[in-house]
Amino acid sequence: MKEGAVKVKKLRKEPVWVTILCTAALILMALVMVFPLLLVLNVSLKTQTEFNQNPSGIFDWKPIGELFSNYSYAFERMNIFGRLLYTVAMTVGSALISCVVVTLVAYPLARNHFKGSGKVFGFILISMFLPGSLVANIFLVQNLGLYNNPVVLIIFWGFGGLTVYIFMTMQFISELPKDLDEAAFIDGCGYFRYIFQFVIRLSLPILSTVFILKLVGAWNDFLTPYIYLIEDRFMTISTGLFAFRGQFSSNWPGLAAATFSVALPVIILYVFLQRYIIEGMAAGALKG
Repeated sequence: MKEGAVKVKKLRKEPVWVTILCTAALILMALVMVFPLLLVLNVSLKTQTEFNQNPSGIFDWKPIGELFSNYSYAFERMNIFGRLLYTVAMTVGSALISCVVVTLVAYPLARNHFKGSGKVFGFILISMFLPGSLVANIFLVQNLGLYNNPVVLIIFWGFGGLTVYIFMTMQFISELPKDLDEAAFIDGCGYFRYIFQFVIRLSLPILSTVFILKLVGAWNDFLTPYIYLIEDRFMTISTGLFAFRGQFSSNWPGLAAATFSVALPVIILYVFLQRYIIEGMAAGALKG
């Protein structure tokens, strides 16, 4: 090696037993996470007689029409398709609102556009440690006339629990070159036009993560629609599943089919978008 050349230290190769142990641990964790889902799928493909005879056994193979008869039953009785469209509209709309709100808050804080922005951000972080008050929320919703109104879901899902996402987006925006801000303002670009036309586009990696996480969180939220919405037509997919359980608790294969149908969209979404979730969270956490 020539003098002055940089010596590269070779990475120490882990012993084979360490690799095997780590792989076995990951496989075990994956099985623990997947087993309940496979159990629900197995029950959903059984008839009521098969379930009564052997609840934990493997389902018997039968023609496709009979095999998925519980899903037809669940879709017909629970109105899954209608609730699915309603829940998708509410969750997607709320997630989009969250992305806009997060950007509008994170951008001026990251750029220190007003005096005391650091203190404002400190108060936002402190809010993470303050306990929520369900009684106060119910009282406020009732006095605003929003009880049993789907708008309350938009408010709680779209504007609630944004502290972590604001922090992540701030870290990302702080790494964007300030020269773009100055050039845009010199060219006469308005403040909000710059945010919607440039900042949001440049922040798509982190905002896509915010969107997906808020979407999944709203989709799995049971308590909010259960407390504030009482009419059947306003029930989301999760509260509809709970009502289905109350009416048809003896039909476990049908209930399993409904449960698996509710979980499947989120599973598919995560499988195809997990790379963007990880990349976005890493970008928001490591920048700055």
